[in-house]
Amino acid sequence: MVRTMHPDSFDSAAKAVNLSTVAAALAPELRCLLGPTIALTMGTLPASGSALVRVSREEIVDLLRHLALDAHDAMRTGGTVTIRTGLLREVAECAALVIHEVPDALSSRSDHASGPIRKGRSLGLGASYDMVEHAGGHFHVSCRGRETVLTICFPLPTS
Repeated sequence: MVRTMHPDSFDSAAKAVNLSTVAAALAPELRCLLGPTIALTMGTLPASGSALVRVSREEIVDLLRHLALDAHDAMRTGGTVTIRTGLLREVAECAALVIHEVPDALSSRSDHASGPIRKGRSLGLGASYDMVEHAGGHFHVSCRGRETVLTICFPLPTS
């Protein structure tokens, strides 16, 4: 069961947690949520360093669960989801989750277009957007053909 995320539950003084560690530990559950027709691959982004964020472990777990359920709904006949975590230094340095969805030939993800994600597109993406925005991060979606890449960036904690 996936809990509903409430923005008021965020604690700016929360202990920093590592996105990569949380995502790796959750991989078996995410495989179950995606179902038997969607393959899951986990990896890290090329930039070195620790992907620490000041978001609770529980909220990261909820975010990943919502995104897995959204991918399951979008790719009903199958496909591949790759989740990479780490530092992203393309625009500004941030701790990032990059989710790359590739549906099989019979599936298509048509519930959103490229650009910054907005509320109301789908339940999983809407809840995810709210959580990321409240944590001070940003959420971007890009589409190339049938492929979708969701890039979620969180600010790095200040010491």
